[in-house]
Amino acid sequence: MEAFAQALIQAGETTINNLLLSRYRELEMTNDELVVYLQYKRSLDRGIDFPDAQAVADVMGTTSAEIFNQLDQLLKKQLLVINSTTDADGKLHDQYDFTPLYERLAALPETMSGVEAHRATIAAPTTTSARADVFNRIEVEFGRPLSPTELQTISRWFDEDQFKPELILLALREAVLNQAYNLRYIDRILLTWQQKHLTTAGQVERELGQHRKQQVVNATEVNPKVNGPAIPIMKISNPTDSTTN
Repeated sequence: MEAFAQALIQAGETTINNLLLSRYRELEMTNDELVVYLQYKRSLDRGIDFPDAQAVADVMGTTSAEIFNQLDQLLKKQLLVINSTTDADGKLHDQYDFTPLYERLAALPETMSGVEAHRATIAAPTTTSARADVFNRIEVEFGRPLSPTELQTISRWFDEDQFKPELILLALREAVLNQAYNLRYIDRILLTWQQKHLTTAGQVERELGQHRKQQVVNATEVNPKVNGPAIPIMKISNPTDSTTN
């Protein structure tokens, strides 16, 4: 029991205001988003400006992609911002900042029918699942966790550019085929498709098919091959060259 008490003291405590606990639903926060916030607050209170998503996922028994999805929702709801600062050595560091959450909490009226508003604005489960799949697929293909800046870029694809999840995954496939494991390359692909008014996966697949056929035609024109079966070239030795005993 003494060891347990010592462990409690060393672990410290994370405090949360009761006003937030009683009104977080009026901020359109889900239960999962609240728990994610508490996990990140635990690390931020200990001076860790950029908590590891995988570590949080391990504690919550989920995946890092799902944690990124919850953070994405908090960003979209303007309850979280990601600040970038430069240290004395000129290195850039990202930092999670939940100040907007408390600003929104302070702006709540005394009485507000937030339940119905929440039900009307929360994203459909399929949309949330699709976003989580995109985060997970990119993370798997890149072979590393996504950074906060990358998280914001992907969120922009959804919220500002209105790219469909299937288009983002197709662009990811093209990037992987070209061994370009960065979001900038994927972003250029998506913008190219947007300029060509390709808005569905079917349109993109047809465009890619035509492009590959043209590549085959161009390669044939550069290196034409003679039609007909290949004739093997064999070396026939001269009988006179053979040695007799």
